[in-house]
Amino acid sequence: MTDTEQGIPDVLKHSRNEAVLEFIKDFSAHSDVAVVLEEAVARLGDVQTFCPDPLRYRYVLAFTKKIIFGFAMGSNMIAFRLNPLFKGRALETGGSDLSEPGPDWVSFVPFRDDWPEIDFKFWALKAYLCARS
Repeated sequence: MTDTEQGIPDVLKHSRNEAVLEFIKDFSAHSDVAVVLEEAVARLGDVQTFCPDPLRYRYVLAFTKKIIFGFAMGSNMIAFRLNPLFKGRALETGGSDLSEPGPDWVSFVPFRDDWPEIDFKFWALKAYLCARS
């Protein structure tokens, strides 16, 4: 572990987050995509973000009540954990199924020219509410 690298917070180490943590562990996140996620969750209530190594642009997680509900990774991906109703709507409006971290995840590409701009604040809110219920 580098001097700046941090371990996963203990509150996130449980069965609901296990697949997400395993999926994302070796990824990085470009600062531009991390900023999109951070701006999307900024106005939500009890939200924490975590990046294991900000100086090396590692992935960024958003969580509430010990549940990861969003993450940023790569140079162009944000993902949210959504209930079945909103997952269906997300898939109909430009999201992509992301089954590797679990069946309730949808990924979005923030920097696209061929699709209307994604409302990340909306999807962050829906994922946040799902995680809190």
